[in-house]
Amino acid sequence: MNRLTQLIKFALPCAVFMSSQGHTSEQNLVQNYESSIWSVSSNPFACSLKQRFDNYALLEVKTLPAKTQQLEFTWLLQDKPIVGLHVLSRKADWQSADTILTAVNFVSSNVEDNKVQFSADMTALLRVIKQGGWLDTLVSFGDEQLRLTFTNTHSDEIVADYQQCLANLSPLSWEQARDHQLQFASGQRTVTTAKDLKFLKDLVRYISLDSRVSKVLVDGHTDNTGSPLSNRLLSKERADDVAARLIEFGLPKDMLEVRAHGQRYPIIKNSEQGASSNRRVLVRLFRHSS
Repeated sequence: MNRLTQLIKFALPCAVFMSSQGHTSEQNLVQNYESSIWSVSSNPFACSLKQRFDNYALLEVKTLPAKTQQLEFTWLLQDKPIVGLHVLSRKADWQSADTILTAVNFVSSNVEDNKVQFSADMTALLRVIKQGGWLDTLVSFGDEQLRLTFTNTHSDEIVADYQQCLANLSPLSWEQARDHQLQFASGQRTVTTAKDLKFLKDLVRYISLDSRVSKVLVDGHTDNTGSPLSNRLLSKERADDVAARLIEFGLPKDMLEVRAHGQRYPIIKNSEQGASSNRRVLVRLFRHSS
């Protein structure tokens, strides 16, 4: 009896065991129907759809704000490190012969801490789960291979719950929201680009979801074109316009602190090439210390 078979017998007495076939050394384990449960975890900053294969593995579709969806496979038996993974869709044994199942095919040998991640559009995989299709995960150990079959019945409601989480997900991550700089053309006083307006709207949405945010600091700046007094007034106009937009999009006014610095704090030398970087409004978020 090889090491892989010993691990199988020890770790998973409840699974269906099938003998290896063909010329490769492969074992096949099929998840019992009673255990083939996809579950959803959701909050405004993370969506997760996962199924655990007893003591062996965890298969999870997850999404974070502003990130590509990921399929993550975690091998749970540390005694037997894995070196690669192949994920395939297949028809469930209860599905009719004329069932047309969406194709899913992920392959990777990039393993870190017994985890394999695939970053891609997961529409096809979600469709397979919704249809009741199964997922074969071919786990490679180098000289041996284990096929774990994640079974499934109809999971329409579970997939719908996950998709609802995606719809409610924050448009920004903390890393994107906490510190952002808006650039201005020479003499420009107001925010005009669709990109900047969308960011400010998304920022207000983020703040509404993150209860730890206590203050929004808006700092206006200019280059050194013109007098210090005129630049101080210009930086104030820029900062005031950004603040007004945030309030327009729903930010409580009492969360704002607005400051105007004029030309005093350049981030780069005011040369012809660098002056544009100094014409800016910096928006920063602060969280409660506890």
